[in-house]
Amino acid sequence: MKMDVNRNGRFLFLRKILGNTWFRVVVSLAIIAVLLTKLPLKELREAVGQISIGLWAFAVLVFLFGHVIGVVKWRLLVNLKRPVLPFTVSFRCYFAGLFANLCLPSLVGGDVIRAGIAIRRCADKESVISGSVIDRFLDISSLIVIIFAGALMSPGALSAGDRNFLFCFLILSAAVVILILSFIFLPFPGFKSERINGKIGSVRDTIVYLTKNPQRAVAAFSLSLIIQSGFVFCNIVLGRACGIDIHVPVWFMAWPLAKLSALMPVSLGGLGVREAALAVTLERFGVQYAKSVGLGLLWETVLVAGGIAGGFIYLALSKKAFAKKDFIDAKNSGPIVE
Repeated sequence: MKMDVNRNGRFLFLRKILGNTWFRVVVSLAIIAVLLTKLPLKELREAVGQISIGLWAFAVLVFLFGHVIGVVKWRLLVNLKRPVLPFTVSFRCYFAGLFANLCLPSLVGGDVIRAGIAIRRCADKESVISGSVIDRFLDISSLIVIIFAGALMSPGALSAGDRNFLFCFLILSAAVVILILSFIFLPFPGFKSERINGKIGSVRDTIVYLTKNPQRAVAAFSLSLIIQSGFVFCNIVLGRACGIDIHVPVWFMAWPLAKLSALMPVSLGGLGVREAALAVTLERFGVQYAKSVGLGLLWETVLVAGGIAGGFIYLALSKKAFAKKDFIDAKNSGPIVE
């Protein structure tokens, strides 16, 4: 019993540390500082200096357009069984989450903010929660599919170590999926509270619904692939402007791997972790650290600009989407039908 108490105490302490904003800021700044001190700043400036303002603005527009498609995908999953969120409200909630990614741990923090605002607006909380969970799962799944598609298209670029790493990554991904599905579908008496069981039951019902209506699942997954592939192509354009000359399939392995690393809740929105992961991955294909870190920092400015734009979109739509009358309708009249 004493050992269990000590273990729970260590777990709560670790969760408190990881959830501290200043801890994440320090981790992000420390990683960036290490990268900058280890790199020739002249080469870094030269790589970044190759990007024109017009090209950077184009990248921001591509980023925002990708997330407009993301609104469509998220709303499709939230409105699976019945329409609960109009497009304008979905747009506002989604871009509020995009803005929140700038200051929350990993990329999942924005999902929580997005769902929380949506729950305030609609009566069907279960649909919002389950749709948001499935939405994030499909995004991660699409990144994994893109990684292995890139590997299949460039077998000659991979060393034996790279192939072993991807094989282990495939096994780990499959194991995580099996564990998640087991947790959702198998009973664990006394392990999950009634509140947690209710949320898990909602996700389970959504998954069952998607298996019976596979066209919805295919549509949502296809949108995820389009969005993530678009971001990869955007980084290819920026990377070539920085002087990174590698085969296109290699990009489809390296960039999604770096993005997945940003899901770890140890930094501020993935800052630092993503750049370090991209530099380490591209270095295996002969790319200089200065160029890959320069590209990573450039993409970080795109993320920041897109997040700030998301905050303005959130504010611009606030009066229309969250009028007092809408709150009354959402509370007393059930789900809103557009």
